[in-house]
Amino acid sequence: MSGWCLGAGASLALTCHVTIAADDAVFGQPQVRHAANTDFIWVALVGFKNALRYALTGDHVDAQEALRIKLINQVVPKAELLETCFKFVERIAHVPPETVKINLHISTQGLEMMGLRKAWMLNAELASMARLSKREEFNKQLEDAKKKGGLEAFLKERDAPFQPEPFGPNSKK
Repeated sequence: MSGWCLGAGASLALTCHVTIAADDAVFGQPQVRHAANTDFIWVALVGFKNALRYALTGDHVDAQEALRIKLINQVVPKAELLETCFKFVERIAHVPPETVKINLHISTQGLEMMGLRKAWMLNAELASMARLSKREEFNKQLEDAKKKGGLEAFLKERDAPFQPEPFGPNSKK
């Protein structure tokens, strides 16, 4: 991963078996700031308290913080990302394919035995509820900003109360 990886993009990146990120990567769930849901994969990867830290605020997570909380496996300089990924895949290629397949299955089944499949189902169900729970007075301010200045104005209005963020490009260094 390199650059911005937010919302559904973050969920997609984080459900990969291994996530290697460039040092410029930024993860997050800013959609929670306008009455959308978090994603259970955050809880599965980083634990309950770290997941809530970001699910309740929509704050960005820079690559180093993502590594610290175990959201990703590795951080590398952006210029080395592709080479690092290919080297990792080449290492896997030295293991018999049947063994790779079995070990992926064991790991996935272990997660499913811990309830991952039920969590995904509940995640989808609650996502609908979150989207339907938008209060008119909360949403009107954001929609007015969008009508006046487009998506950029919408995002600025949505994110203003959260500035500066603790990590990522919107943090005070």
